[in-house]
Amino acid sequence: VGCKAILVFFQYGVMANFYWLLVEGLYLHILLVLIFSPNRHFTIYLLIGWGIPTIFIITWTVTRIILEDTGCWDTNEHGGPWWVIRIPILISIIVNFILFISIIRILLQKLRSPDVGGNDQSQYKRLAKSTLLLIPLFGVHYTVFALFPDHSSNNYKIIFELCLGSFQGLIVAVLYCFLNSEV
Repeated sequence: VGCKAILVFFQYGVMANFYWLLVEGLYLHILLVLIFSPNRHFTIYLLIGWGIPTIFIITWTVTRIILEDTGCWDTNEHGGPWWVIRIPILISIIVNFILFISIIRILLQKLRSPDVGGNDQSQYKRLAKSTLLLIPLFGVHYTVFALFPDHSSNNYKIIFELCLGSFQGLIVAVLYCFLNSEV
């Protein structure tokens, strides 16, 4: 029971990570689209970041108990319970990637406006810098292997996610906290 409880909390942490990335994307997108919106929707963000993973982890736990209650739940012989977690994560990755593309489009429109000075090269340099800063914030690197089957690209996926995913928090902290004079 202890091993299963630890795995449930682990899966909850993984899923909450993806949904908090989605919340960051939604928040930034809303800030760019609705500049003068007085309502910040923090309760909705909390429900998305903590609530959606809770619902799906409870559903996953129940399906594991009913369909595949073997061992410590660290193997997935039947696909059903695994997809209860996998589909919401895939949806959050896809929505976050769409938000990322939309924000890049908004940044490009703002850089092309006549109010922004500078030549084309400096504008594209600013766009490239903004895009590179947004990649770790949105977790865009997860889209590389998100739609591949787990068994086909497992070795490359592990290396890729260990190299980029494990440093994501550090990169975000350095870029948005430590190097930001406003923080």
